[in-house]
Amino acid sequence: MNMKKFLLMALAIIAMSASAQEAATAPFSIRYIDETRLYQQYIVAQQYTQLQTKLKNEFSQAEQQKRNQIESFYNQIVKKNKNNQYKTQKALEADQNKLQQMQDNAQKDMEAMQQRMEQQLNQEAQKLANEIDLFLADYAVRNGYDAVLRKEAAMFINPKWDVTNEVAEGLNARYNAANGAEQEAAPKPDDTKTVQ
Repeated sequence: MNMKKFLLMALAIIAMSASAQEAATAPFSIRYIDETRLYQQYIVAQQYTQLQTKLKNEFSQAEQQKRNQIESFYNQIVKKNKNNQYKTQKALEADQNKLQQMQDNAQKDMEAMQQRMEQQLNQEAQKLANEIDLFLADYAVRNGYDAVLRKEAAMFINPKWDVTNEVAEGLNARYNAANGAEQEAAPKPDDTKTVQ
């Protein structure tokens, strides 16, 4: 090996060693978010919570309506039977079968409704989580952070590294900018026209 190659190799090794030493001694910059607080402050997370409440109420109302219908028909059967309004045993059994069918259909309907509700909420939750994750990745790069952790994933993090409010403000600003752009793109009524 000639001297020139040896010197180049030695310089490369020294540079690599210095670079590795610099990386090892460089401070590791970490921030964290409190996910519970973030969800309370972020507009889209608030909308998700409202959707949860709305769907839960709709489910409860539908369930109560089915229950009322079944109870009402059951009471009709009891009343008719008590007043000897069933001319034959077959007529009583027909209503009992109808009642059973109502119960079976109600159960199927409510299970299908719950499945649709859970599917919708899962899709919205995934979309929300993806939005936050993408924002955090960009936020970390822009601010030179090596990591942005969730407070819930750590035993203890010094509160001075909490960036929850800043992240929530950034997310809301992005949401408002996107919504503002959509509203501006929508056709506006012509205010110059006067009513005759």
